[in-house]
Amino acid sequence: MIIDAAILNMESEDGDYKKRTRLITRIMIPQSIGYALGPYCALQMIFFVTPSLEISQALCAFLAVITLLPVIWNYFPDNPNPNLSLVPDLSGYFEVLKSDNVKLYALLLMMVTGPYTAYDSLLRNSMASSAIRDPNNMHNLFLTLGLTTVFVNAVLLPKLQTIISTQTLLSGSFSVLAGSYLYLAVFHDLIHLFIGMPVQVAAATICIGELSSQLMGAIGKRKAGTAASVLRMSQLAATLLVPFVHGTLVPHHDVVSLCLMSAALSGGAVMLVKKFGSSMVFSSEYLPGFSGKYE
Repeated sequence: MIIDAAILNMESEDGDYKKRTRLITRIMIPQSIGYALGPYCALQMIFFVTPSLEISQALCAFLAVITLLPVIWNYFPDNPNPNLSLVPDLSGYFEVLKSDNVKLYALLLMMVTGPYTAYDSLLRNSMASSAIRDPNNMHNLFLTLGLTTVFVNAVLLPKLQTIISTQTLLSGSFSVLAGSYLYLAVFHDLIHLFIGMPVQVAAATICIGELSSQLMGAIGKRKAGTAASVLRMSQLAATLLVPFVHGTLVPHHDVVSLCLMSAALSGGAVMLVKKFGSSMVFSSEYLPGFSGKYE
């Protein structure tokens, strides 16, 4: 949340939406690397060190402290404006949520984050048992997803932003996302996961980056903390809500029904973007180029 607020502080509400989107989506690159390396490191821990969950958790906590704190202390920028809050202002939530644009962007963000997170968690749980016997498949799959995210952020998204408006880009990405869920609902073999999931990850990455930028820009720089917290609360609410609804309707782990539900939500998001997304800002200034011209 603090990182999101710092990004909004770097690019004010009058700044370029495309550049802000790239800053937000760049955060997903180390996240994807972590998702790929995490299962691999966990299995190495089981095989070569200890199968104890408590020791693994303690090791993670220790590594987090010795790696994160020096980076935060030495490299995280100071707040240049003492009157600018980087933490949420609880009194301003209701005022912020009165905006129709904020409610629209938060709803769309929930519609992409919830299904994506639910499917990812269900797939990881289903692959965890087989990973101990044959870890290569799981490693290769999540490494592919991490490389896909890097490619989308470094090459594909900047290129698309130069030729497509935000509304068209979002509606197209949600359409591709719906198609990937339908594909994964029909085909379940490993080879089809290597086809469907990179497409799913690419579309979700674009949707999350664009919607996060629009949401933070709609709230404004002077309420950076509130904007970042609304962004994270939308994602957290969707992460909790979709599995709860699906688990209530389907009392067992059913990938097909989850994919169909996710495809329906993505299709509904396409209609919302087409009907209410005309207010999404499209700026031609400082178009981010992967050649580094505008860095």
